[in-house]
Amino acid sequence: MFSTLNRYFSKELAQTFAGVSIILLVVIVGQSFVSLLSKVMKGKLPSDVVISMLGLGVLKSAILLIPFALLLTIMLTLGRYYRDSEIYAIKASGIGSRSLLRYASLLFIPLIAFLFYLSIYSAPWAEQQIETIKQKAGGFSDIYSLTPGQFIESNQGNWVVFVEQSDRETGEVNNVFIYDRRDGNVAIETAQHAEQKNVTELGGESLILKKGQRYEGTPGEGGFALLEFDQHAVRIPEFDINVDTQNPEFKSTAELFKSNKLVDTAELQWRISVPIAAVLLALLAFPLSVTSPRQGRFAGLAVAIVIYLIYSNLLILAESWVADGKLAVLPGMFAVHAAMLVLIIVLTMRRRLGA
Repeated sequence: MFSTLNRYFSKELAQTFAGVSIILLVVIVGQSFVSLLSKVMKGKLPSDVVISMLGLGVLKSAILLIPFALLLTIMLTLGRYYRDSEIYAIKASGIGSRSLLRYASLLFIPLIAFLFYLSIYSAPWAEQQIETIKQKAGGFSDIYSLTPGQFIESNQGNWVVFVEQSDRETGEVNNVFIYDRRDGNVAIETAQHAEQKNVTELGGESLILKKGQRYEGTPGEGGFALLEFDQHAVRIPEFDINVDTQNPEFKSTAELFKSNKLVDTAELQWRISVPIAAVLLALLAFPLSVTSPRQGRFAGLAVAIVIYLIYSNLLILAESWVADGKLAVLPGMFAVHAAMLVLIIVLTMRRRLGA
């Protein structure tokens, strides 16, 4: 009997969790894709990094998605048991809430362990990769990926390029403008046509400008030189990638442990808080799922969502207070978890007394 119910309960939890996670992922991916597409249209991101940014964004979102998905999964599953009166047959067989919690843990402990790994190790890596892609996007690597009709500036601000028309298939780029400032000198080049090639003599990717002019000189000194050309090669500069190693979001968990800075301590507590929150939300779902058949499957769902929103916002606020020194490192964010644990105990005791 126990093994049969265990399989039945675990299977339904797994199916519900998969369904809830897919729905939440679709919403998150859809919003992220629209945001990234908007940046591509504005020329802030090249189109070839959308998939990478989307994947990294999903990885970051999964860290916050799993705790909420656990809460919804348990509530929807147990809510159906109460609605269909299956829970009373289960209890009549001598199986109570503790046994159901034990059965659920067989599925959720691996998920929470995976969440712990994501929060402690994968989150800083994903943040670094996203920042690196953003900085690269501020540079220039492919003329065909530029948005026609817009000035695209490097993240250092010393190189600006504009193309009126571009076609990757034909390799044609028309009406090109380039502003290049190095060591106090300024060079402005215009060309009717251009194409991108790897020129060994120039050391890498270069633009072959055709039928254009080049103005070069030092601002404030006069004497700009004018050169007209039929064909001229311009080396595409390599832009530095400078990820802020002092940003706590980019630091490894080991570095955060060694640091005495409040912002690092707050980030460390946040990473630890994510799996703790998943455990507490899973426990919260059990007392909130208790309903009568007349109340329906979703009776306690609204209450659960409100509690989740308050809980998550308090965690964000506590992290900010720890970072600003307004809240002591101990208890820090763990005070919010303690308050949630007290709420779970109170709700559980009330449900037992009510039963």
